[in-house]
Formats: sequence, structure tokens, C-alpha cells
Amino acid sequence: MLTIAIPQLYCGASGRKGAYNRQEVGLARAFAALGCRALAVYPDTSLSAPEAEDLEPNVRVLYLPARALAVHAFYKSWQPLLEEGVDAVHVMGDNSLGVPGLYRFCQKHGIFFYSQLGALKSDSRTPAVRLVMDLLLRRNLAVYRRTPTYAKTPAVAKEMESLGVSCAGVMPVGLDTAIIPMIPGTAAEVRAELKLDTAARYLLFVGRLDPYKRPMALPPLLEQLGPEWHLIVIGQGSLAAELDKAMAPYGDRYTRIPALPNTAVHAYYHACDVFVNLNDHEIFGMSLLEAMYAGCPPAARRAPGPELILEDGVSGVLADTDAALPDAVRRAAADPEMGPAAQRRVNEHFLWGNSAETALAMLEKKGVPAHG
Repeated sequence: MLTIAIPQLYCGASGRKGAYNRQEVGLARAFAALGCRALAVYPDTSLSAPEAEDLEPNVRVLYLPARALAVHAFYKSWQPLLEEGVDAVHVMGDNSLGVPGLYRFCQKHGIFFYSQLGALKSDSRTPAVRLVMDLLLRRNLAVYRRTPTYAKTPAVAKEMESLGVSCAGVMPVGLDTAIIPMIPGTAAEVRAELKLDTAARYLLFVGRLDPYKRPMALPPLLEQLGPEWHLIVIGQGSLAAELDKAMAPYGDRYTRIPALPNTAVHAYYHACDVFVNLNDHEIFGMSLLEAMYAGCPPAARRAPGPELILEDGVSGVLADTDAALPDAVRRAAADPEMGPAAQRRVNEHFLWGNSAETALAMLEKKGVPAHG
């Protein structure tokens, strides 16, 4: 049985026990469903020895001792990969400083190394940090030029090619359907359960209320949509108070829920008419995928992620400017076929199983043997 490890090289909250929608775990489940053994590997700066957690048959989570430099993880030892009989590593390393060390370990021990990238250049707001990170990126590029490297979006594929990295293909991020709850009942019944007005139109925003998500575009959007529209915002962040103040004139047409259990958010996807994505530099958009999976059609500012995920006018509507957003929302709400089309789009192209199938086809073509 082929054993594949998916190590996280970012040292942050997303890999901790109990974290929602861990990409590595979702992909591990998909590999296991296709007959592999899969390990999601996370750094933990508090550990002195490895810890393991078996989630289900052939899906194991490893927490390994590590050091952190800002958000970059440096594992103290990759030896557990050998102890687990790992045949290949699926690396979502982007510009992480730990990529070259992992590559050298794999090269030394005959473990097949390949990548799935979501970004390369630094997105730091500090020019000096961007300069240093972009210089250090050269180390990763040397690895990516020698190994099969996939892009999460066509925009990243273009960036890779411009940096001399041959793109093996576009391999999008996927949804982990195992963590998505079933929401019984019709949209009207879900609204009644949530105590929402069954006659109103509801616009939904889910995400951090920070500048990069552009939540301050919401007040003028609601103004343009008119009195029949209500806005529900699920999120908190540095702009929360400013947004609440700007929304005060709209009274009960505006509801902000600072935090909800992630499973509870899905009820709102089912209850609302349109999901809005305002980030005009969105690399991907997991909330966008979740909304579409629930049949909530999206209106999104044009950006690499939404351009890849939705088919404009079919499974959602793209807006080139903020001024075009009200019409995009109305178009999404008016088309009864758009919600079902959004569901089909995600099911056919953006589940982790799609990525796992692509990876396994490549590993079979490369003749990667199972040793574990």
C-alpha cells in the first residue's frame, strides 16, 4: 500500500488539534479513500517527542517537534517519515523556508517529492521582509525546478512559469466533505430555525474583517441593493467596529455574528440567497467553495480564486469593480439554476478527491513503488 505524507511547513493555528478544515487532513482522507495510507504531518513547538492520532483507517495525523521562525516551521527531525514507511511527500510549501531541508531528506532516503503551490512571492506588507523572502525563494525554486510541481490556480501556474518552474498542471484545493454537516429541510425551514425573515433577501459574508477581505465595501453594496435585502456577516477582525458603525443606519437589516462553530456556519449557507466575496486578490476562497457546495450562488470580485472556481454567469457572477457588485448580486439571486450549478461545479472539480486522483496518476506514471 502506497504511503503518502502531507507535511505542513507553516507554523500557525491551522494545524492544531481541533482546527477546522485542515487541508492536509482533507487530502489525507481523499488518498485513503483511493486505497492509500496517508499521514497529515504538523509541527508543534511544544513537543519534545512525536505524537500520533489515528482519525480513521489509513488516516494518521503526526505532530512532530519543531522550531518556528515567524510563520516558518523547522522540524527537528524528519526521521518519523522513515519509521512510518513513507513513499512520497505531497508538499504545499509555497515559499516556506523549510522546503529545501525536507527535499534533501527525501532525496537522501528515496522518498518521492512533489508539490502543490498556492503562492510564491511574499505577501508581507513590510518591504524589507518581502525583499528578504523573495531572495530566499530562490532556494525553493531550485527544488521546484527538479521535481513535479502543481499550481493551485492558473495565476500561480503563470507565476511559476515566469520564474522558470515547469508547471505539472493545475491542482486546486478541495473541500473535505467529511467535516461538512448535513443541513436537513428546505431553505425556508432553515431560515425559520435561524429566526430569519422568510420573505427577505439575504446576502452573506463569511470571513475575517481585516483590510485584505475588504469588508468596508459592504455598506455601499447594501445601500445599492435596496430595502428588501438584509446582510449577515459572520466574522471578526480589525475592522469589525468600523463596519458595525457604518452599518448602524441599516438597523435590523444588518446582523453580525462574531463567531460560530464552523459546523453552524453551514446552516447560513443554506439559508441565504447570495454569498459575496469581496477580496480582489483572493488566491482561492474556502468559504466560497463551502457556500457553493451548499447551493448558495456567489457574487465575487474578480480575482484568481473566484475566476478559477466559478463559471461567470453559470455557477456564480464575477464583478470587475465594486460598482458592479449590486448587479452581480441581483443576477445571482434571480437565476434559479445558479445555486444547483454552483453545487455541481464544486462536486465535479473542487473536492480533495480530484487532487488525490491527479497526484496518484502522476505517481503511477513515475513508477513510485510502495515500500511501507
